[in-house]
Amino acid sequence: MNTTLTEAVPATAPTVPATAPAVPAGTAKAVPTRVAMFDLDGTLVDSPRAIVEAFAAAFEAMGLAPRDPADVRATIGLPLEQAFGKLLGVEQDDPSVADGVARYQEAFRTVILPRARSLVFPGVPEGLAELRRRGVVVTVATSKFHASADALLTAAGLRDHITTLVGADDVTCPKPHPESGLLILGRLGARPEHAVMVGDTTHDLKMASAAGLASVAVTYGVHERAELEAVSPTHVADTFAQVVEEILALLPADGEPGGGGPADGGPADTRTVEGLLDDSTYHIEFNGHLTNHIKHAVVALSGLGVEPGRIKAYHDNYIALTPYGCRVEPARAPQRVIDDDNWLELLGQRQDFAAYYAFFDRREQELGMAGLLRRYVPHLLAGWAGALQHATIHLGWGLDAGNRRMTIEGIAYLAFAYVDCHPERALPSDGSGTDLPGDSLLGIARHWEENQPRLGAWVEDLVDGRSTGIHPELLRSGLQYRIARMLGEGHPLMYETPSWIAAQDPDASWDQLAHLVTVLYLTEPGDFLLLHLVTALHAMRHISDALPVEERRRAVGCYWTGILGVLFSRGHFVTPSKLTAIDNLFDTALDDLDDPRWAREWEWHIARAVEEEEEHNAKLVYVMRELWRRSGGRSVYRVAAGQFTTTPELPATFEKPPAD
Repeated sequence: MNTTLTEAVPATAPTVPATAPAVPAGTAKAVPTRVAMFDLDGTLVDSPRAIVEAFAAAFEAMGLAPRDPADVRATIGLPLEQAFGKLLGVEQDDPSVADGVARYQEAFRTVILPRARSLVFPGVPEGLAELRRRGVVVTVATSKFHASADALLTAAGLRDHITTLVGADDVTCPKPHPESGLLILGRLGARPEHAVMVGDTTHDLKMASAAGLASVAVTYGVHERAELEAVSPTHVADTFAQVVEEILALLPADGEPGGGGPADGGPADTRTVEGLLDDSTYHIEFNGHLTNHIKHAVVALSGLGVEPGRIKAYHDNYIALTPYGCRVEPARAPQRVIDDDNWLELLGQRQDFAAYYAFFDRREQELGMAGLLRRYVPHLLAGWAGALQHATIHLGWGLDAGNRRMTIEGIAYLAFAYVDCHPERALPSDGSGTDLPGDSLLGIARHWEENQPRLGAWVEDLVDGRSTGIHPELLRSGLQYRIARMLGEGHPLMYETPSWIAAQDPDASWDQLAHLVTVLYLTEPGDFLLLHLVTALHAMRHISDALPVEERRRAVGCYWTGILGVLFSRGHFVTPSKLTAIDNLFDTALDDLDDPRWAREWEWHIARAVEEEEEHNAKLVYVMRELWRRSGGRSVYRVAAGQFTTTPELPATFEKPPAD
């Protein structure tokens, strides 16, 4: 039975004893997110010479004489508008600046991109791979536009190493302002003291200093050593190999010199977790449609800092006997060959997961991971709610972990279990009061309250019916069938697209949606379906970040339509008064991130999660802590982290054999 609202959400912060109970030895230890930020031009890619050529081509196309190469090089590291303003001697809002930027971008496509791989500095691919292997999150903060930087990294073969990319158009104030670095830290829930910025210009180093980051200046780029040393970087490096050494010295892992942790917290531990994520022994599902969740749990427990030996024990216990009392099943061999000509024919048919994996594995080797995601995931976004959102979770959490196999498994699972939420039915909402996700959901909750008997009866009539378009295995699930039936039929309110989806940056939408689904979870603490919306949002955000800019709002829209389908499928809706009360309770509630009371409370949550056989609880704690950090300590996430769920009992339909 779920706890009451008063039990679940205290009106004031809980009192923490002066001496907190000790976390069981060897259970969990908080491990900070370590972040390496890189400039792009002149740091990862030797593009200054090509940039000078692109500027020359732009000026020629404008009918102007090329500028002195030294003057052009002096602008590298500035946003294009500032660079053209300086070189043209005009204000940035002058029409000639926009003309120059457009012509430069055309030259960029024709001059720089075709040569990108040859422009990568020696040791960069190997160095980035080593940082990732050692558990450092690799990011890029550049003065290029996001799309241009994305294209250059992809063409150079480096995009797969990059978890987060921030361009000049992603911020209000580009480098040397600290906004770029702070945005990356916010996205990753990381602290300045656990991050380092690497760059070849004083703009990079000044940004690092202003954001409270350590810095490594590279001497092989645009600015000379004396100019770089004048702004006091933490270290100076002459090669990329030295850069990697300095980063690892500045950001030691537990157990490495300076790390202050146990002796078994270094690279061998990383390999233990990677080995579990790389495992190909087991099928993606068991007992029909039940998802094999264990890799999700490994990512969550690793992200929470649980010791690898304990993660391995948790993994082995799940494999031996899942919380449902069933063993996981061995991997199955492909039964056919899937290729680009027929991959859509089996979409959502729950046939031959292994063949789908083999197909996407081949395509990744041809396209690279970034190319694979951009080629196939946009088509699969509409099916994100399939398999009770676990396919989406598998993909997004694979991206979170930076694990190739898990990511490809997630794409294959999305295709295998695809259930369309029909975003093509969406129409712009003409209603008022839809400036935020909470406003939109509150309006729908009011509609449900006013029409509950009729709407509830309509849902039950709908799910009692049968559809030839839904795989018969989902009938055994109950929950998955209800969702598939609702997504197939739909309701007009599910397709009214609120104004905030198109009007604001997707990052803002994801932040607001995270708060909203957490509040929703607190209206019915422990609810299995609502918990999935939380962990799936974490996944969708990672998926969205890996897509081209133009696809990111579409990802938000698909998520919105899908969660409404899930909520409608239940046949009841949260009351407006309860939604408003919980939202108001936490609207301005903020924890001090440095308060030791909250550190102890998170240790308790983690310790509980490790002892729970229901792996969704480890995922809940992981996502809530990430959101708590990212939001600067919003109390709603800390409170929600303690509202554990229980494994639901399998319905009577499981007495029938699987239909796959």
